[in-house]
Amino acid sequence: MNLESGKSLLRKQLKKRRLNMDPAQRIKESADICTAAQSYIEQLRTANDSSTLTIFSYLAYRDEPDTLPLLEYCWQQGDTVLVPRIDLHHKGIFHLHRIDSITDVQPGAYGIPEPSEGLPAFPQEQWQEIDLVIVPGLGYDLQGSRIGYGGGYYDRFMHKLTVSSKQRPLLGAFAFETQIMPSIPMESHDFRIDILFTASGYRYTKQQV
Repeated sequence: MNLESGKSLLRKQLKKRRLNMDPAQRIKESADICTAAQSYIEQLRTANDSSTLTIFSYLAYRDEPDTLPLLEYCWQQGDTVLVPRIDLHHKGIFHLHRIDSITDVQPGAYGIPEPSEGLPAFPQEQWQEIDLVIVPGLGYDLQGSRIGYGGGYYDRFMHKLTVSSKQRPLLGAFAFETQIMPSIPMESHDFRIDILFTASGYRYTKQQV
């Protein structure tokens, strides 16, 4: 089995594993994951000597770990919250938009929650202001490896971010315990996660140790 076939099979297995989670367990883990992320962000404020941060996060869809409690916390702290909107005219591309409340969100491409029409895009020349990116995915390992959904959206975003920013922001991921794998296959264009947020707390990946 080649690498791509192996990743395709792993995606199917991880999707099924997450779908089969007990709904009550999913809700509890999501809440605990957000609590872990809030704790980390408070430390990040101190480390950056800044009372407010710029956070780029996905908006949860279907059975993904819910990010909304974290976003609501960020709004309360006065943070800048950015979320993606898929570009239907360019395959594999999304644009960043600032939202100030959940009322700025509507169903978008493929039913995925997105920023409402009319909200301006966050300029690429300001991407260097981003302090933390919460990246979605299907599975992760403790070395920071990640397997996404196969669309390449975040791979392309990371390439553009590297070109436009002098310093890469921290990359985090919300992960149910069932999404943590012993090892995830990686390709040359794949990027690694710096920190995993789980129900048991947050942990740096080995690339950060």
